[in-house]
Amino acid sequence: MTDIAAVMAVVRQFPEVISIVDTVSSFSALPIKKDELGIDIMVTGTQKALALPPGLSLCSVSPRARARAATVTERGYYLDLVEFQANHEKGMTPSTPSIPHIYGLRSKLEDIKAEGVERRYARHARLNQLVRQWAFAKGFKLFPREGYGSVTLNCFSNTLNVDLLVLVKVLKSKHGFLIDGGYGKLKGKAFRISNMGDETDETMGVLLRALDSALAETPLLTPGKP
Repeated sequence: MTDIAAVMAVVRQFPEVISIVDTVSSFSALPIKKDELGIDIMVTGTQKALALPPGLSLCSVSPRARARAATVTERGYYLDLVEFQANHEKGMTPSTPSIPHIYGLRSKLEDIKAEGVERRYARHARLNQLVRQWAFAKGFKLFPREGYGSVTLNCFSNTLNVDLLVLVKVLKSKHGFLIDGGYGKLKGKAFRISNMGDETDETMGVLLRALDSALAETPLLTPGKP
């Protein structure tokens, strides 16, 4: 939810700078007008809002970025934009691609076309708000600052001091769902609920009802307990 338009307005003041935008969690879930914004390289992956298995990256590259890459004499091979473009023009890839991913992606793009991108954006926004309403009614609060929360998942602060380890375990063992209970410095302090990809009002409703049940069986942490 970074204000890419504001960032790119600054970047355009420095013609020597090549911009790279990571859209792994946002691609196909909200509009990102790459060319209009002047983004040089936009990267995403199949494992988030595209709802495909992990393993395939997608990259849109501007002519300006390709021209810059051509001036680099030791640019390697794995991420050689010039080599990728040359192969792309022949309908090829520089090395053996993941064929099943490509067929899966083609099917997914057909699904997106059938749904319509605007309806897809609206669905992600609606389901995101559905989860927020559920969490706020319980007493949880968003972890990020207002206006910066993702539309593809919600990260909530553990304001109720719930034992998230128990919650995740109960939710998985009794209901077959898995959510993130926080990791690293946020372990036990925050949790995340995804609404991206192929989720619908029905599937999110089932998850939220399961969370209600799991929360009822989850103890609160005592003060001072990690």
